Amino acid sequence: MKGYPAWFVRALLGALLLVFVSGCLLAPTTLVMRFEMALAWRLPGAGRVVTAAMHAATGFVLLMMLGALWSVHMRAGWRKRRQRGSGATLGIMLLLLAASAVAIYYAGEDALGSGAALVHLVVGLTLLLPFGWHWVHARRASRKAAVPREPAFAAVNTVSARAEAN
Repeated sequence: MKGYPAWFVRALLGALLLVFVSGCLLAPTTLVMRFEMALAWRLPGAGRVVTAAMHAATGFVLLMMLGALWSVHMRAGWRKRRQRGSGATLGIMLLLLAASAVAIYYAGEDALGSGAALVHLVVGLTLLLPFGWHWVHARRASRKAAVPREPAFAAVNTVSARAEAN
């Protein structure tokens, strides 16, 4: 991505992967605690605390990176009318994840907290689809732009062609 240090994309992908994996590890505990489901496996106590802290800290890092993306990448893409649908979907979903995370922490154990947890789980899992779409289509577009294309019908300059023939 233009306008960012070389390490930014790797850091963004690493943070997204870390928050996704830690969220998947915490999902069984959320289902047991919030919705009283009987599941065969969930993280043990100490691992749960460390994973939850890692998930929250990485979420804060992603929010900072989202701000950095807003300042250059998102605004430039919007002006150029590139991938508006998937980009807007990603932005809305990330903001919904942030809002539901705040609601999980502050709403408590009532219905609002459980609803926020469910929204957080569903949006977190479904975020892979628009992110994959956005990533794949951006890669295709950058490859197309990098390969010089020849026109289907090249205009022949008859004067220069005659000169070369003589």
